Amino acid sequence: MKIFATLLASSLLLMTSQIQAKTITSPAQQVNLVEVYSSQGCSSCPPAERWLSQFKTDERLFSQFIPINLHVDYWDYIGWKDPYALREFTKRQQNYKRLGHTRNIATPGFVVNGKGWNGWFYKRPIPIDSSNVVGELSAKINDGNIEVSFDAEQKLPPLVQAHVAILGFDQVTKVTRGENRGRHLPHDFVVIGYDQVSTQVNGKQVTAKLALPSSDKFNSDQKAVVVWLSDRFDPKPIQVVGDWL
Repeated sequence: MKIFATLLASSLLLMTSQIQAKTITSPAQQVNLVEVYSSQGCSSCPPAERWLSQFKTDERLFSQFIPINLHVDYWDYIGWKDPYALREFTKRQQNYKRLGHTRNIATPGFVVNGKGWNGWFYKRPIPIDSSNVVGELSAKINDGNIEVSFDAEQKLPPLVQAHVAILGFDQVTKVTRGENRGRHLPHDFVVIGYDQVSTQVNGKQVTAKLALPSSDKFNSDQKAVVVWLSDRFDPKPIQVVGDWL
């Protein structure tokens, strides 16, 4: 058993380290983070998931906006445990409501740049705003690690949190219980690995180091990485950067 565990750990480390080294940098203008809160236990969510898929080929992807599909766990009690759901995302959605950034906690739920948005229900386009100059955010990915640096144009909060998410694409799950019983649910931009860490703030500069989250639990031929910064006590993003892996 010890030999098997060692081999498994070595295999996971090798798979993570095989990700091509690269540095991604945002423009100085704020990139719009589009958060979609979803669940496989919610029968109202599949249309929102299909809507997300169209942005894979959008020419503005990563340069002007980045969608991120966050699955929450508060519908798991119905009978189907969502394999993508994380308690952290439930808490994140709850914090948006607690701080007055959104009006309710529901799925599907939409947040654009830290503010609740209900335009999806009325077939409105995402309100992309690239006029806010906040500074360049860079993420250097190498050997399974990420070095984050940010040169802010404005004063930063004293405590800043760095977040990293690995996104999976063309994911399909056969649901056998709950509201979506009998359906095959496709997912794009879905978070399959996530981590966060406190950063070092020096005036208007931020630096942080963190490990690239493992996503090997999910088989995804196409992946992307998203890195963003926020106030430690407010999930609203300061700046975000992302790209294909």
